Amino acid sequence: MQTYVLCMIEMPVDEFVDPHIHLFDLKGTPRPMQPLGKLFGWNAKVLRFMATKLMPAETIAFFGKETDLLSDYLPVHYRADSGSSKVGRYVHIQAGWTDDKPLDPVGETAWLDGLVDGPAAIVAHADLALGADVARVLEAHKASSTKMRGIRHMLSWHKSDEVMNFADHEALSRTKGFRDGFDQLAEHELSFDAWCYGGQLEEVAELAAHNPDVPMVLCHGGTPVGYAGEFGGVGVSAQERARIGDEWREGIAAVAAQRHVHCKLSGLLMPVLGFGYESGPAPSVSQLVESLSPLVEQCIDAFGPERCMVASNFPVDRVSVGYEAMTAAMVEMTSRYGAEAQQAMFADTAARFYRI
Repeated sequence: MQTYVLCMIEMPVDEFVDPHIHLFDLKGTPRPMQPLGKLFGWNAKVLRFMATKLMPAETIAFFGKETDLLSDYLPVHYRADSGSSKVGRYVHIQAGWTDDKPLDPVGETAWLDGLVDGPAAIVAHADLALGADVARVLEAHKASSTKMRGIRHMLSWHKSDEVMNFADHEALSRTKGFRDGFDQLAEHELSFDAWCYGGQLEEVAELAAHNPDVPMVLCHGGTPVGYAGEFGGVGVSAQERARIGDEWREGIAAVAAQRHVHCKLSGLLMPVLGFGYESGPAPSVSQLVESLSPLVEQCIDAFGPERCMVASNFPVDRVSVGYEAMTAAMVEMTSRYGAEAQQAMFADTAARFYRI
């Protein structure tokens, strides 16, 4: 496991509102890793060993061999991670709750609503490909918690067989069923968290234009696979990485042109981007600033600080970096935009978007 250096951070806000974390109970909630947790959770080393044998290779690569997703992640664990970062309220984003039936994800919303020190807002999963029939799922979510604010139906799909897909098929959001389900979000006053890979940003821009009455936020800056180094056979050469970067920048501009879309400055240390920090020593704050500034600044310059929100994506990004080092780097990278902009990016934009 990574060893992280704790940082004392001079936060630019009185309260950091973290708009993107994932909570789960490995043994107690129905998720893909629950069977492994029940069988081998008595020993962390055995559990990790069996996971490497039984989980698909692309899943292990995406989350990293030392991922923290093989243990519980509850509010107490999140508070321990966030330390001196002045986190007050936070938002939970759907986290793989098993959904064999359309109404199954409502169980996650009910579970979250009952947690001590739980999230201030909940972004749940619903299968928007159900079309207009998804209305009953949205209504059930809202009935389960007054904190219900939006839906994330993941769109991430890549042509490489070595990159993990989270969508059922390519261009999911362009299907009639999905668009009809997406329209239901406006009817139910819910937002949409759009998570895609870098090559899909034009698709997200089209979806946003389809119905501007659905508030939307782009997760993780659009996740350009292989941007910084090889991952899953993508980004193997400097020339290819340059092409990936150009495509990503064009896509960010297209999404930002939809004025009702916001952007999360988060998830940039997932292994899929190719920085490789998950495999070596934890990066220093200065290393993070050097690596991430081009991505962070591109997003801020495209969307404006008033439409950007700093988020942790914990515990997923924890495979690469500690919470406080990540936050310190984000403070430094955003400082040139001024105190008012930092207030927006660390607190006000997220609080306004998620109505908390």
